[in-house]
Amino acid sequence: MAKKPEREASRAGGGFDDEVDAARKRLEDALNEESGFDDLAALQALAPLLEEKIQSRRLAFTISEDDEEETSIAIIHVPTDEELGFIFAEEGEYVFESNLDAYFDDFVDDDAGRFVERLYENLRADLPKYEVENKR
Repeated sequence: MAKKPEREASRAGGGFDDEVDAARKRLEDALNEESGFDDLAALQALAPLLEEKIQSRRLAFTISEDDEEETSIAIIHVPTDEELGFIFAEEGEYVFESNLDAYFDDFVDDDAGRFVERLYENLRADLPKYEVENKR
């Protein structure tokens, strides 16, 4: 009887194993040099999703291309002109790393839509505390 829910989940087209298999395939594809994950192209595709989902007078998203470092999207708090964190793409995953660990949690996701949603929730939850403690 314990197997019945597992079979129903797999018939529904979802489930943990299917998600792990899909993530594994994306990672394998990213590691394959011929069809590899193009970090820059991934960030360029992510930028409009960020702008669409997180429309704010408080935040700006800028793609920075530094020869010495990897390409990333900086998240700038407009009123303070402070970089809150940055986003980069690596091996099929999107990574958010904050410059302000006291306010914002770092996270990783391999799906662009989910990543943008998590970033939205992260910023919405933690930006008020940052703004109260960093009034200028």
